[in-house]
Amino acid sequence: MYDVVIAFHYILSTAFLIIAMIVIIWAFSGWVNSKVFKPAFSKLTYYFNLFLYLQLFTGVFLYFFLKHEMSATGMSLEQAVDQSNIRFWVIEHVSLMIFALLISQIGRFFIKQISSDRRKFRAATFYYGMSCLVVIVSAVMAIFR
Repeated sequence: MYDVVIAFHYILSTAFLIIAMIVIIWAFSGWVNSKVFKPAFSKLTYYFNLFLYLQLFTGVFLYFFLKHEMSATGMSLEQAVDQSNIRFWVIEHVSLMIFALLISQIGRFFIKQISSDRRKFRAATFYYGMSCLVVIVSAVMAIFR
């Protein structure tokens, strides 16, 4: 069961990164070229956030309901913090992913409040770009663990 859910989590991550690249390129292009902010872009940012939420839920499911390193070894949280690999998954990865989700959710809220199309695209470039950057930093940290 763990292998299936972790594979699903990886698939969601890959799909998110594809959507994130499309959103960031579209937002930057709209900002630089002063394009019209279309409902299709808003729908795409909805999927950006949706995939972040789905990743959060599968990550929480993996952590709390399926076996992971810390529970398999019977470690307490204090003992896990001393081991960098386990600490990454227990504290750092979760914190970074929640931070990325908050950035994108706050951005989506603020973008809806802006009236100028160019300013909407500029804000979208910033918020979704920062959110994607946090996700990429966390993924790179996971690779080098």
